[in-house]
Amino acid sequence: RFREAYLGEGGRQWMEAVSARARPYASYILERIRFYGAPEELFFLPFIESEYSPKAVSKSGASGLWQFMRNSVGGYDMRIDDWVDERRDFMKSTDGALRKLLWNHERFGDWILAIAAYNCGAGAMDRAIAKGGTRDYWELRAGGFLPPETASYIPKFLAVASVGMQAGRNGLRVSWEPSPEWVRLPLDRPVDLAMLAEASGASLDRLRQGNPELRYGVTPPEGGYSLKVPAESADAIRAALASRDRLMNVYLHTVRSGDTVSAIARHYEVTVAMIVKLNPGMNPDRIRLGQAIAVPAFKDKKPYAGAHAGDEAPAFGASYTVRKGDTLWTLSLAYGVQPEVLAERNGLTLASVLREGATLIVPILE
Repeated sequence: RFREAYLGEGGRQWMEAVSARARPYASYILERIRFYGAPEELFFLPFIESEYSPKAVSKSGASGLWQFMRNSVGGYDMRIDDWVDERRDFMKSTDGALRKLLWNHERFGDWILAIAAYNCGAGAMDRAIAKGGTRDYWELRAGGFLPPETASYIPKFLAVASVGMQAGRNGLRVSWEPSPEWVRLPLDRPVDLAMLAEASGASLDRLRQGNPELRYGVTPPEGGYSLKVPAESADAIRAALASRDRLMNVYLHTVRSGDTVSAIARHYEVTVAMIVKLNPGMNPDRIRLGQAIAVPAFKDKKPYAGAHAGDEAPAFGASYTVRKGDTLWTLSLAYGVQPEVLAERNGLTLASVLREGATLIVPILE
């Protein structure tokens, strides 16, 4: 039934479209399948998992070519944070998926069961085998011991693989365009893909194709990330990186009275964590007047005016005698004023220790 569907006019068009979408990743994925000594038919598993779309997200939240859940990336070196979701990294997710499939194969001793367990989970497969009293997938299927989705998963996969492995014979148009070779370049600073493409002459579309895990088209600021670039553009991209020219757009905000990192983040539509990572050593709860803060420029925004704009400054005219346990932070809450403003008015810094009995200038409370 599935073969007939894929060999129909609509099915062939679908197969051709997914094959074209797979082309940027085909060379790497086939090489890794051969490296692990796994069946080459596994190349067709992302056809039914994600239609070879690295940004595909299932209704249950699985993501990437191989559809990893957030709670299933442990041990596969896949990072998920504000900057990247490496379930979409075609290299890391491919290696993770193949390792998972090999582990399933070692556990169940059969490739069909290993692939079925990739769909339903190893625990569910163990329970099905225990109830059915057999390790034959087809007997488990016939006996109704498998989840409905898994019961159709293997026939669907085998149909796609059988049609795709003999694409020409099955009437599919076969492209002879070679799959690109990819080179990984380690980075020590944040890079915007658009700026890198302009500086190097590399194709921006190809860079985006190779790095779909980047949430904003910008590499993580703290380094430790390897950018995947087409082999033919690698030398030009190395030269652009070596130039040390600025390759990321940022807003530079100078802290003024009343500013907070959270307010700055809201204005520029980024997270506090992103700002912190772009400013090594910064404590978001301890910013100081005049401090320059770099903010990732993901959107076109006007400069942040701050909550102080248009507000009346608190009237400092009262005095306060410091008691045991007082800090600038507790007093700032009591008098409704930013702690750095309180420090500035009293010739202190946020790191100053208040001396019991000392007199501070504080706002007049109504």
